[in-house]
Amino acid sequence: MIGSRLIQKILVATDGSEPSLKAAQYAAEIAKCNKAEVTLIYAAEATSVTEFVRMAFPLSEPLSKDIHETGMLIIERAKKPFLEADIAVRSKIIEGFAADVILDEAKSGHYDLIAMGSRGTSGTLRRVFLGIGSVAERVLGSAPCPVLVART
Repeated sequence: MIGSRLIQKILVATDGSEPSLKAAQYAAEIAKCNKAEVTLIYAAEATSVTEFVRMAFPLSEPLSKDIHETGMLIIERAKKPFLEADIAVRSKIIEGFAADVILDEAKSGHYDLIAMGSRGTSGTLRRVFLGIGSVAERVLGSAPCPVLVART
């Protein structure tokens, strides 16, 4: 591609884990070199506890507010390498299963790269008891673009 940038839009999935923060560092370097747009995304995944509370008290404001505040704290932490490199970052908090949220956003947003951690902070019970693969595996298997998977 002569005269054009290969990577113009980067989606960075974060859950606050060390691997996802490492992915943000890599993404910041790539964004800086390519003058790429960056969007940080946090999937507010329902746990069995939040699902129980939701069933007992349908979409209670405090629960929804708590999920949003947690997401904002995680996103603020992941913004650090972008702010240090003077890169503007958009952020989104979307409720749903992490792999589905990441894949839906990647497809609808026409991203050129997804950056994420190899293993995160959620989904352990689902993997162990239900036999469902990790978020990174699902994203790798269905992503519409290349995926950078960072390990610690």
